Amino acid sequence: MVKLRHWIAAFSFALALTVRAGEFPDDWTWDSDAKTRAPHAALEGKPMPPIDVTGWANGQVKPEDMKGKVVIVDFYATWCGPCMAAIPHNNELLKKYQDKGLVIVGVCTSKNGQEKMDETVKNKGIQYPTARDPKLKSEKAWAVHYYPTYAIVDRKGIVRVVGLQPEYVERVVKKLLDEAPAP
Repeated sequence: MVKLRHWIAAFSFALALTVRAGEFPDDWTWDSDAKTRAPHAALEGKPMPPIDVTGWANGQVKPEDMKGKVVIVDFYATWCGPCMAAIPHNNELLKKYQDKGLVIVGVCTSKNGQEKMDETVKNKGIQYPTARDPKLKSEKAWAVHYYPTYAIVDRKGIVRVVGLQPEYVERVVKKLLDEAPAP
């Protein structure tokens, strides 16, 4: 069993190296200059960082629920206009692609406004699981420095893009759903 774990870890690491950071155009992200993009680019092509959240609404997403799925992680703030404007599209994406293997996880982060998450879920009609990041551990692990920050993870658990602008999310999701499922 130990040898199998080592083999799986080595295979996962080798697989992660085959996905190149920056595979999607930089102008699809909010931070298209190299200096501000660097923290996000450093996450791309690697296994997804942990999501350390509490206070789930609309169900909880556990790591095993994400295995073999394409995962959108939407880091948002309750006070952020573009974040709130993107919610209907997120709901639409979930409805359209959930049966094909899409999972959306909302992470309500920022130093301000997390206490309004439940109200926001209700008033804005968020239909996907979302939770608070009270200690900002997820925000830090994913290098979130603006809102919304969309990160998309492939079926193998590899981060493919971070910092995606909302209008490009569906293109990336389609591409990743068309890739071969994880073994």
